[in-house]
Amino acid sequence: METFPSPPVPVTGSFEERLGAVEDTLAILQLEGAYAPSWDSGDARAWSELFCEDGVFEVVAVGDAPEIVLRGRAELHRFCTDFTAHTTGIHLLSPPSITLEGDTASARVHFEFRSGSQSESETRHAHVAGHYTVAYRRTAEGWRISHRSEQAVRRDRGLFYSY
Repeated sequence: METFPSPPVPVTGSFEERLGAVEDTLAILQLEGAYAPSWDSGDARAWSELFCEDGVFEVVAVGDAPEIVLRGRAELHRFCTDFTAHTTGIHLLSPPSITLEGDTASARVHFEFRSGSQSESETRHAHVAGHYTVAYRRTAEGWRISHRSEQAVRRDRGLFYSY
């Protein structure tokens, strides 16, 4: 059975503790807000720097699509560069449900990714919908993604145009 991040816990404590929780939540929201634009624009440096130095991005195997596991910023950078060299697309992300746990946090983010690729003879499109399960860690650089797991629940591919 799949587990989900815990429901958000009401923030209690002193004013400073509550303010710290708000600041942490906003920092993670900013991190998530940078995720889609950096990938979709092919900015591999910016996208890979959203992760911890030892961060992991995992795509769970679905149907004929194999599992992918990338570790560390160099692999993440290379993956983004290679993928966006032949495929353009746009992520549509839902607001994350964030659970703070001191210097770590977790979230679930639902997404759609609509993409296209083009060769000399045809243009293809794809639509993937699913969710990310994300673990975050506070680092010297600020909040970063320590592990992001993509679970597709729908994957469609098709042919737009043939020349």
